[in-house]
Amino acid sequence: MENQPLLVMKKICKSFPGVRALDDVSIEVMPQEIVGLVGENGAGKSTLMKVLAGIYQPDSGEIIFNGQKVSIRDPQQARNLGIAMVFQEQAVLPNLMVYENIFLGNEKKFASMGVINREKMIREAENLLREIGITISPLAYLHELTFMERQMVEILRNIWVARQAEISNPLIVLDEPTTVLEEREVELLFSKLRELKKQISVIYISHRLNEVVELCDRVYVMKDGKNAACFKKGEFDEDLLRSKMVGREFHGEYYLISEQVEPTPKVVLELKNCTRKGAFEDVSFQLREGEIVSICGVVGSGKEELCLALYGLMPLDAGKIYLHGKEVRISSPAEAFALGIGYIPEDRRNDGLVLNLPVFENVTLPILYRLRKGLFLDRESQLNVSKNMIEKLRIKTPSPFALCRNLSGGNQQKVVLSKWLLSKVKILIMSHPTRGVDVGAKHEIYALIREFTRQGMAMILIGDSFEEDIGLANRIITMKDGKITAILDATTCKPNPSDLIGYVV
Repeated sequence: MENQPLLVMKKICKSFPGVRALDDVSIEVMPQEIVGLVGENGAGKSTLMKVLAGIYQPDSGEIIFNGQKVSIRDPQQARNLGIAMVFQEQAVLPNLMVYENIFLGNEKKFASMGVINREKMIREAENLLREIGITISPLAYLHELTFMERQMVEILRNIWVARQAEISNPLIVLDEPTTVLEEREVELLFSKLRELKKQISVIYISHRLNEVVELCDRVYVMKDGKNAACFKKGEFDEDLLRSKMVGREFHGEYYLISEQVEPTPKVVLELKNCTRKGAFEDVSFQLREGEIVSICGVVGSGKEELCLALYGLMPLDAGKIYLHGKEVRISSPAEAFALGIGYIPEDRRNDGLVLNLPVFENVTLPILYRLRKGLFLDRESQLNVSKNMIEKLRIKTPSPFALCRNLSGGNQQKVVLSKWLLSKVKILIMSHPTRGVDVGAKHEIYALIREFTRQGMAMILIGDSFEEDIGLANRIITMKDGKITAILDATTCKPNPSDLIGYVV
């Protein structure tokens, strides 16, 4: 069996009303192999994996798992076969302990005469944690853990479930497992996955192509619901994967560095000795008109809290903020917006959008006061303004009336950007503006960012990677333990990501 594929999905087709989501897609996974699956949003990756997990039924094609042709009718049958999927949104319960989360839904496996043997569950969890090399207590509550530790608990739960099938090599699907992890946490997760590869196979879905290049033994590229390419380790790099995903080459201009503007001498924002106890201390810097300043640091560096303070979500304990040379106090988002400051949050779905409202209403939320006709909202003007933004930003939506929850991640982010473009703020704070967005949509967002700066907007950026920070920024501020460690000019000489490591760890 070692030379035989663990999984074969052959000529899988799946259609929804008006859309052919999968068109003769085929992939293979070998035992003890990590296979990457990449493609733009809408390429069919999630649909293919939901077919494998039993969530969707294919229209045609066949699945062979562990040497047997199978028909996977539901997720429980997939788990019974030894196939488990860890979705992008964590499915853990923070008010339960580690061992309770690992065996959630499977407590009857530890029951005798109708009574659950919790001591046995704890011992089993301890053995599993020890085996994988994770030093957390099975009695710790999930809300006490880091995101990466919670991620590992969910992975362990799925490994345990897949092992119940009693096959030698279970298969785990990981969908964007590093979306909100810092680089040190990603390295730790990868080391654990390499250890686990001795026992399981993995299908790894990610928009972070550097991770795919580093981790995966092979990679499949999907485009428009079809196979676009398959490469072995050593045959692919990020540029090749990008070009196969979007159907064109980027020629080194992925971050559109040639379109970077020279900031004016005008200082629009200045911080002097700003402090928030327990978060950041004595932070001082200037931001000029048309400038992009990236703030780099690991979790706990204070970068997120600093951005929240600038938008009025976290009050300062000391220090002063100046806008256009005048001292201001920002104690709420409403005050920040009135002063011309906008904010794109890290969690766009929960904090940046009203998912159950249509696109046109989300686009115009910050400017409703400008769309009044007397005492009432001018719906025709609202619709026309939103249509113009949908066209300008190339937001892919069936209509302005489509609910935002039904858009892809990249198009949801474009809706968030459109709000601030319409609002005409002078300063925009962006926390991970391309997180969970495919490479094609990222490129379009980078083009919008360049357009914003050409119009004189100043930006503070927390990028999704050091490469993104460096590629977009005029200057880079590094932080460690709540303090600024360096301010680097990224315009005349772009540093390497490795150059930043010494400043942030």
